[in-house]
Amino acid sequence: MAEITEMVPQKESGTVKTLELKKPLLVNGEELTEIPYDFESMTVGNKLAVTKNMASAGFTMTQVEEFDPVYHLFLFAKAVEVATKEQIATADVLRMSARDGQEAGALARSFFYLSED
Repeated sequence: MAEITEMVPQKESGTVKTLELKKPLLVNGEELTEIPYDFESMTVGNKLAVTKNMASAGFTMTQVEEFDPVYHLFLFAKAVEVATKEQIATADVLRMSARDGQEAGALARSFFYLSED
């Protein structure tokens, strides 16, 4: 099996968006009221690494990724890592409030599976 390498996008693309948090999140001693994410700059390697990240955290993916809310949340977490150059990690994203996590997962699902672009 080939080893998957996550690639960092070559240039800034101006595609970073932010999620306004309902409940602030403490990351590296800083209280965040919004969290940046960038789905557009994710690579195939980034997307494939999400499944590995899920397994490392003790989660399994369902057979249909389009309907897996845990997978969607981990996709969002990877988009945060991409947007922040890993200054905010998946473990930080997993500490968001459940309500913010629900919205974050919905953003990922919408981008990857519901958008017509």
